Formats: sequence, structure tokens, C-alpha cells
Amino acid sequence: MEITKKDVELAAKLAKMRVSEQEATIYQEQLEALFKWVKELSAVNTDSVRLTNVNHCAHMRPDTAVTNPALAAQLRGAFDQEQDQCAKVKKVL
Repeated sequence: MEITKKDVELAAKLAKMRVSEQEATIYQEQLEALFKWVKELSAVNTDSVRLTNVNHCAHMRPDTAVTNPALAAQLRGAFDQEQDQCAKVKKVL
């Protein structure tokens, strides 16, 4: 897959990044190498490979509510403003 500087500039714009001409050239080469590598990987036949060592719960934790009013008040006190018994933070966009 051929990546052009225009593609790199568009990706940078979408990511709200500024990219110099020199950086665009570097990223273009890196992205072309990445897509070439992905193409090589997709060519490998993995039909006979068995899936092993699957742990579906390794990243999960029990979703149990913890109620500690004193700790909650202390944490809310660390913020400048409070709204509806919640810490109010600045909007992040």
C-alpha cells in the first residue's frame, strides 16, 4: 500500500497534530513499512494453528460497589468545585 505525504498530512490533521515536511517524510516511510509488514503477516496461513492459553477474565475485576462516605468526602474536597455531590472537573476535548 502506497502512503503519500498527503495521506500523512490528512492523518495529522485528523489527529490535530502539526507535522513538518521532514516529519511527514519520516512518517510516510514508517507507515509504508508498517502496512508492508501487515500484508506479509496476512499472507501467513494460520488455519492449522490452535488457540492456546486463553484467559478471558485476566483483565476483569469484580464490579462491586464500595461505600465509604468519609473517603468520598475527602476525595471531593480535593477538587475546587462540586456539583450534585460529585467533583466537578474541567471539560476535556
